[in-house]
Amino acid sequence: MSKKIMKLYVGVIVAFLLVVSTTPANADNIENDSVLNIASVSKMYVTTAAMQLVDKGLVNLDAPVTDYIPDFKMADERYKDITVRMLMNHTSGLMGSIYEGALLFDEKSSEYHDSFLNKLSKESLKSDPGSFNCYCNDGFTLLEILVERVSKMSFTDYLKEYITKPLSMNHTGTLFDTDFDKQIPVYINGNVRLANQVPQLIGAGGIMSNAKDVSEFGSAFFTGNNILLSEKSKNEMAKNNKEGIFGEAFGLGWDTVEKDDYKKSGVTVLSKGGDTSQHANLLVAPDQKISVAVLSSGGSSTNCEEVCLDLLDVALKEQGINIEHPEEKPELVDVIPDDYLKYEGLYANTEKVLKITFPDKCYMQIVSVTSDNEFEEKYMYTEDGNFVSVNGDVKAGNAIPVKPYEVISFEEKEGQVYVTMPKAGCQLYKVPDKKVDDKVQKSWEERNGVSYYLVNAKPSDESYLENTRIKLCTSNQAKGFVNGYSIEDSNNLKYDFIMPGTASRDISNACIENVNGKEYMCLDDLGFRMISEKDIPTFDDSVSKVELKTGEASWYKIEGAKDETVHLEVPDNASVYVYDKYMNVKYSSYMIKYGYSVPLPEYGMIVFVGENGSTVNIGR
Repeated sequence: MSKKIMKLYVGVIVAFLLVVSTTPANADNIENDSVLNIASVSKMYVTTAAMQLVDKGLVNLDAPVTDYIPDFKMADERYKDITVRMLMNHTSGLMGSIYEGALLFDEKSSEYHDSFLNKLSKESLKSDPGSFNCYCNDGFTLLEILVERVSKMSFTDYLKEYITKPLSMNHTGTLFDTDFDKQIPVYINGNVRLANQVPQLIGAGGIMSNAKDVSEFGSAFFTGNNILLSEKSKNEMAKNNKEGIFGEAFGLGWDTVEKDDYKKSGVTVLSKGGDTSQHANLLVAPDQKISVAVLSSGGSSTNCEEVCLDLLDVALKEQGINIEHPEEKPELVDVIPDDYLKYEGLYANTEKVLKITFPDKCYMQIVSVTSDNEFEEKYMYTEDGNFVSVNGDVKAGNAIPVKPYEVISFEEKEGQVYVTMPKAGCQLYKVPDKKVDDKVQKSWEERNGVSYYLVNAKPSDESYLENTRIKLCTSNQAKGFVNGYSIEDSNNLKYDFIMPGTASRDISNACIENVNGKEYMCLDDLGFRMISEKDIPTFDDSVSKVELKTGEASWYKIEGAKDETVHLEVPDNASVYVYDKYMNVKYSSYMIKYGYSVPLPEYGMIVFVGENGSTVNIGR
């Protein structure tokens, strides 16, 4: 059963703290001073801090970031054109997110913050600054540093002095002033508790808080409330930065500043969500003076927003405002106009290449071409000129739209064809013909189906939970492509084309390196280095100990283990993970009270992570 704490401030603030059903019935009690990681809702706090400096005349929104951080440099001269505003509305052109060291277990460190500018200095941009919006974590870590440089305070101290103290928020802070014993737990595999997860990327997603404090923070954006910001700054933050059909309705910091159902009733709704292993959503109706916050351990920020919206509707109804949410069922058409046949062909995003066809002109079929997971999706044409996802047999006449309705359309701009979604911007772009030298193509075809595994993250890095593997996929149907990458040469992959919108977030060029006879894939813009499975040995009875090495995790394949349990002696500053054949985590040394006797899956992987001079001993 889930456990809930709810407080209602009628007509002013609605605060709701939800721990969803992934928390087992025997979980620790939740106290009033419990906190969660509010993930990307943190971006609103660093944006607020920067806008306070704008109000004081210390920062100009449209000045270059280099005016305030002179040592900010990149391997791309266009970085000089990045302005403060671009960091806040996701138009900076930065590659996305440096994930290495972003989320750690039971470790507080300034390393992520202190090394950030150096890591950025080696990156290029994925687009001209200001050309389009694309969700970007790194822009807000950079904004955090800007606030520190201008204010001459650590962001932790600034947050306390100028945001939490004026609002009397007593349970909001960063990794440096939070008691993580108060953190609501995260569970894995149903009922196994993980160690405390400590977010290091403060401005982008590292603030700890509870629902009451977050909703209190939201009240600072009410019309007429100038405790934190001037009306001018709040209005600037609430402007819609979407341009045409290709972007998203970002404000400054806000994910969305317009919601159609509410706009029809004259209600402005501002929204910000966030996801790590914990999740959050903040909704504010500034004119009606309503702030709603939902936080969860498990689930997603989408789930949180759904609860937020329901609570918002209740609060608005108390003010005599009834919000209608009409369900406009798409009217299906079983014949696709001939004009759409020109759109048949290969499409790509940053992850994979897909093929779009129109079988017998009665529906649209999308199938995977270069993807780890093969799939097929069907869409039918609608009377309003869009396509909607359907289930069932189209030709037999029993296809029905999938709920919630997933609507896509084709758009053309400057000779380029895109597949777009109304609220999420571009999803795919049509791939032009591409020719690659046969020898170069063959070098990547030899890597088809080969998986690469993370080696350079530190033992406490949460990346070993989910960012552990990338499998390379080529196809005779998509010569010149690997996954969503374009082949540059025998050892380098890049992106030929970057789309506007969140589909192009968190990307990195890739290169292959050979070191001491082993092959690695480097994703420098994400901060990851990965070893080829071809260079990974088998975990057999001969492995009685593993000598650990800093920055070089030791991977083994588990093949044919059956009813086998190993007993591990894991030193401090080391970790061990066991995965099944689908790369689901079955064991981690960061599982609380699990112990060190570990049943092995029949097939899977095991990784040992640590530092020079340490050893994991293995008993059988």
